[in-house]
Amino acid sequence: MNWYKKSEKYHRGIPKSCQAGDCYCAAGHYLMDHGIGKPNLVLVHGEVVGQGKISGISYGHAWIEDGDMVIDNSQGRHIELPKIVYYALGNIQPEKTFRYTLEQMRKKVLETEHWGPWELKTKY
Repeated sequence: MNWYKKSEKYHRGIPKSCQAGDCYCAAGHYLMDHGIGKPNLVLVHGEVVGQGKISGISYGHAWIEDGDMVIDNSQGRHIELPKIVYYALGNIQPEKTFRYTLEQMRKKVLETEHWGPWELKTKY
């Protein structure tokens, strides 16, 4: 069975784990679409601290890392920033992130039937 086709059913809407946005779905789809043959691309789940209207609020988030660069396609955006800048802006603690290769993500999606988070525990 083609895991990509099977996983499409999990994108029917925003899963409970992404009620405030689509970051887990968007990052997962980006890795599926661009990760084959690119071992540097990894999915990352971590806790970030909000800015603007949600300033100071910590919440779970998902993005893609390609070496020292971050790609964030949540909410229809396409943000590419150096990892050091992205982590500073989001006040992200590297030791509190979870990284997944394409194969690891594939297994998690099929096991849990959702895009995440799988191991990350946050209040929001």
